[in-house]
Amino acid sequence: MNCLDCYSGGHQTPALGVCQQCGGAVCGQHGKLTEQFLTCTKPISRTVAVEQPVRRLLCRTCAQARQAYSKCCPQFATPVRTS
Repeated sequence: MNCLDCYSGGHQTPALGVCQQCGGAVCGQHGKLTEQFLTCTKPISRTVAVEQPVRRLLCRTCAQARQAYSKCCPQFATPVRTS
């Protein structure tokens, strides 16, 4: 399987993973490794982030969209930290 972004640019680069948002294949150059905190709801509807964050691989496009969404609607965004 080859990277979708590289293929769109006329190159063939082996993918090292799949974007967990859109399902597109990504290489090391176009992939963005992020951390996402899983959450649970405690009494009185209090949302708490659970420690150890999970790794999440996103393509560059989905990572940028996720970041824009978090800035626009922070109350609905799941805490994501990019490394």
